[in-house]
Amino acid sequence: MVRIPHPFKPSKTIDEQLDIFKSRGLIVEDEAWAKGILKRVSYYRFTAYTLSLKTDDVFHDGVTFKQIYRLYDFDLKFRLLLMEIIEVIEISMRTHIALVLADKYDGMGYRDSRNFEDETKHAKFMEDLDQLLKQSKDVFVKHYFYKYDGDFPIWVVNEVMTFGVLSKLFKNMKQQDKNELGRKYYAGVHGDYLASWLHALSNLRNVCAHYGRTYNRNFPIPPKLFVRDHKVIQDNYKVYTIVFIVKYMFNDKTYWNSWIERLRTLIEEYTEVDSKLIGFPEGWYHLLKV
Repeated sequence: MVRIPHPFKPSKTIDEQLDIFKSRGLIVEDEAWAKGILKRVSYYRFTAYTLSLKTDDVFHDGVTFKQIYRLYDFDLKFRLLLMEIIEVIEISMRTHIALVLADKYDGMGYRDSRNFEDETKHAKFMEDLDQLLKQSKDVFVKHYFYKYDGDFPIWVVNEVMTFGVLSKLFKNMKQQDKNELGRKYYAGVHGDYLASWLHALSNLRNVCAHYGRTYNRNFPIPPKLFVRDHKVIQDNYKVYTIVFIVKYMFNDKTYWNSWIERLRTLIEEYTEVDSKLIGFPEGWYHLLKV
């Protein structure tokens, strides 16, 4: 097999990658260790954590390879914490959506476009859902295809939908149904806020599930905020804003407060982290604590 080099950016060996870092002023304390990191974390992924530490490709004075790796390591552990809390929210929302729709329209009512705001969006939802059902290898899905001729009640399809599809389903629910869900399960939060929050959480989940960077990242669609909360949010487009709205969706306050403690421990451990680059304001701990 003949390797064809890229005409603009030819591939570099690990040694060459490290030489590029050093030529730009990065301090490499332990070259053998640094090479080991670059063998398992791609140069392209690793350099994303250097963006705030250099100007015109020249590193600021005193920046070290270990410092960059610490930012990478923080982000890895932060994503794991985020995925944990998103999972709890997602499962709760699946349950609540199923309860509201089944109570009002029966278990199969989700298939009727008249029970939703937009017929075209509902048709797209059904197309996506039917595709997921056909592709599923789950035993319970095969069981429903065989025994019930593919008639899946809402509490069954809930287990097949992706978070993104679930978010779109909720957004297209009738306004009174979204508001009812908010009244019953989320202390009266208006349905439009919940729809916005689900969308933002779905985007964040996709980033985390694909090992994407949350540190120093702007999220293109910020969640809708209450007027009072604009005073304490520094940057709507950072990850903190999404974490902040989760506190309104989390019903188990003991679990939430425990999670916040673990988050604080993580941030205190990684002193290299610039909290502004993840949108965390001063006093963030007290703002999140319930």
